Amino acid sequence: MKKNLRIVSVAAAALLAVAPVAATAMPVNADTTATATTTNTPTVNLSGAGSVSESKDTVNVTPSFTLTGAIGAKGVVTTPATLQGTLEASLNGTTVSADVIDAAKSVKLTSQVKQTEIYNYKDGTVVNHLGDWNTNDGLPYVKAGNEYQMTLSGVGFSFGKANAGKTLTFKVPTNVEVAHHGVQLKPNNKVTLDQYGNVTDLTFVISNVKAYDSENTSAVNFYDKKSGLSATQGSYMTVANENGDLNVNDLLKALNDKYEPMQFQSGSFQPVTRTTTADDVKAELEKAGIKVNAAGDFEAPDTFTVTLNAKSEENGKTAQLPVVVTVPNGKSTVVPSVAKTIMHNAYFYDKDAKRVGTDKVTRYNTVTVAMNTTKLANGISYYEVIENGKATGKYINADNIDGTKRTLKHNAYVYKTSKKRANKVVLKKGTEVTTYGDSYKFKNGQHYYKIGANTEKTYVKVANF
Repeated sequence: MKKNLRIVSVAAAALLAVAPVAATAMPVNADTTATATTTNTPTVNLSGAGSVSESKDTVNVTPSFTLTGAIGAKGVVTTPATLQGTLEASLNGTTVSADVIDAAKSVKLTSQVKQTEIYNYKDGTVVNHLGDWNTNDGLPYVKAGNEYQMTLSGVGFSFGKANAGKTLTFKVPTNVEVAHHGVQLKPNNKVTLDQYGNVTDLTFVISNVKAYDSENTSAVNFYDKKSGLSATQGSYMTVANENGDLNVNDLLKALNDKYEPMQFQSGSFQPVTRTTTADDVKAELEKAGIKVNAAGDFEAPDTFTVTLNAKSEENGKTAQLPVVVTVPNGKSTVVPSVAKTIMHNAYFYDKDAKRVGTDKVTRYNTVTVAMNTTKLANGISYYEVIENGKATGKYINADNIDGTKRTLKHNAYVYKTSKKRANKVVLKKGTEVTTYGDSYKFKNGQHYYKIGANTEKTYVKVANF
């Protein structure tokens, strides 16, 4: 008998906890067999989330799958069905993702038409073979357009010994049910961890997994309803109310009214399912630092971005459309800034005073920065770089711009090179001099500070300060 389902999996060995799982996955046909072995140990590792409290005891679990129907004709399968899937879990701000072939001891696919078990696709076994691949009688080869139910058995989670004996709540999408040792956890989905902070023998049943049509390769695109033109970046202008507020739900409706996701299907363009929710918009706004209240109202900036998403139920293709929203009477987001000259080569740093990449601004060039300096975690003052009126989150050490005032302990000459003086000036002991950035090491092995807010070669020995 032909084995007719193959697994396309992504390695997730780094995510496995307590003990590794050995897994082999390959296309299944008449000449090959897909096998997988596993131990009864947790395979989704969330021990890095740390100790949780009663107020933060919810584990968000999101199964994500792409199932494609088989391709064939006259009862002969030319391309088997395929399945890709991950199990993503989040707790306390930590998120991990494990491939289903690694996370579960058994994954079974069932037709939702007759609830007849078709595959245990871990070993490729056809449990029931009813009719041909393109009939409705049992759907033994997975037919594009139909919906299936998936059962993930033997799933385990590790939360670390810090959470031993604690009770956690598993939050799952509405089409997912959770069982522990075969007992449904509805309605609260609570489970108590063992003495090691683990939970094993969980079962996740996911309904309404639609098989996509792999023969349809058409992309999804957003279109401007008024002009009919394809849009890769949208724009929308609106006006805030008398309080300067906008509402998430009203805004999303307006954007959906302007832009339509479409895909070529069966000889014509058809609308595609929108997947952006009001909660998605709220999360995007809050990530940008815009607070949204329980009613969905927020103080409108003069400009911000909302991303529209869509996914085809035909072939699983997705599309994103970032829409720049402008609000003429919104709160100004332009950061006051000033142009300053870099007096010493300067690297960029993040808010934690850690260097960002290898790019640098070379001396005597101009950079636009915030009006005032900010002390970062290391206690040193930095200027934040401003681009197009927006704060970038990149910082430059203020010493490379404003310099540092130092008092001479000895009379000092001003040098051009290690052997030549820049002028005949003698700087007297006790004089306050501004130096810029770190010192330079000259050919004579001695260190010199750059002085003078100019492009001239004027240096004083560090030893004189």
